[in-house]
Amino acid sequence: MAALLVSLAVLSVVASMALPAWRHAAQREREAELIFRGEQYARAVMLYQRQLPGAFPPDVETLIEGRFLRREYLDPMTDDGEFRLVLQSEIGTAPGAAEGAMAAGAERTGGAGPGMVEDGDPAGGPGGVEGGIAGVASRSKAPSIAQYNGAARYDQWLFVVGADTDSTPAPLSP
Repeated sequence: MAALLVSLAVLSVVASMALPAWRHAAQREREAELIFRGEQYARAVMLYQRQLPGAFPPDVETLIEGRFLRREYLDPMTDDGEFRLVLQSEIGTAPGAAEGAMAAGAERTGGAGPGMVEDGDPAGGPGGVEGGIAGVASRSKAPSIAQYNGAARYDQWLFVVGADTDSTPAPLSP
């Protein structure tokens, strides 16, 4: 009987040590999935622009119907699974403008960029979003394990057309 109790105690200690490592691995897996899904959206917008130069898609359904995107992907970092649409008017047209405009838009609106309401409904009426969709970003404000394009929070990870993306996230320095 004593051997059984000692065995259970040792097993519980080992399990409590393994749990944080398992959570860390699961979060890394979700981060990798976020990068894959976000880059699928950016790629779909790029393909849309190859067919219609200078144009941005008005909505995600246009990307799916045009076969630029297989399906609407869910954000693995949020409970509801909805990505925040990054608008062309948010990032401007200059290369590298995405980072500055995104930071300014997030500060002004508490996470939703210009032309977007907080619940994710696009502004601009029934014709689509203001300026068209340039990409997506997560709605999660949680800190990330890795950095993506220098950003350390998921809502700062921009997956936009024309952005210099690095699909191999760098680990945060200890």
